[in-house]
Amino acid sequence: MKVSDIRVPDEVRKCVAFIGLPTQSLEGARVQFIGTVFFVLLPSRKEGTSYVYIVTARHVADKIGNRQFRIRINSKDGLSKLVEGKLEKWFTHPTDASVDVAVYPYAPPLETYDYKAVHVNTFLTGEIIQQKEIGVGDEVFVTGLFAHAAGSQRNLPIVRTGNIAMMPDEVIPTDSGNIEAYLIEARSIGGLSGSPVFVRQTVALGIGGFYLLGLMHGHWEIPTDRKNDSLMGNDLHGKVNMGIAIVIPAKKILEVLNHPELVEMRRMQDETLLK
Repeated sequence: MKVSDIRVPDEVRKCVAFIGLPTQSLEGARVQFIGTVFFVLLPSRKEGTSYVYIVTARHVADKIGNRQFRIRINSKDGLSKLVEGKLEKWFTHPTDASVDVAVYPYAPPLETYDYKAVHVNTFLTGEIIQQKEIGVGDEVFVTGLFAHAAGSQRNLPIVRTGNIAMMPDEVIPTDSGNIEAYLIEARSIGGLSGSPVFVRQTVALGIGGFYLLGLMHGHWEIPTDRKNDSLMGNDLHGKVNMGIAIVIPAKKILEVLNHPELVEMRRMQDETLLK
């Protein structure tokens, strides 16, 4: 087994970018990063072409609203570039408002930007879970923004590792209501909202393949004076991270990508490409 087999693959770190809002300070214009986005790829009906989307948490998109925002993407010159945008509409789940996923069609030109998109065929599905016997204890890794060291010239994604702590056999109670989610043993931080979460298959010999488990929603917190209580109320002032993070399943991202409006946009574009 090679060392490279157990390291986090480069494509995991290269699929993310940082999103934020422009601000003014004594030093001039700057960007305050508030979350992470990652790129997802769906194949087109025309061979050799595809559709790319940026994906983030819906609560990150809600914080941006209809304001102008910036996405900082690493570029092939060894630096990074700020992409300006004002989205008229983030696409969210067509039927379930509790799903913390937002997407938008955007494909940075590959000749300029140094990024990789997560192919939908790596999304974890129920079939893959059964075939690969993925479950509690399997290794996970999260990559995204660490606001205290985001990088001055280039995005520096942080990678946090952990394990699946609970599979979504039933809905999980959260501040957003009861939702379908994975629980992982890994601390989430504010900038990781919207980050991709990957799981690596456990095999008898060596290291198995990895799949997109889902999207980082957030973490549970408890009051500092009740950190040893088994049950807590709703007063969460003076919070302590419990070390359990909430992950929106990859299938929910796919459901958003299959929003009727996005499906129609792809159909029309496919027709144009196939002419």
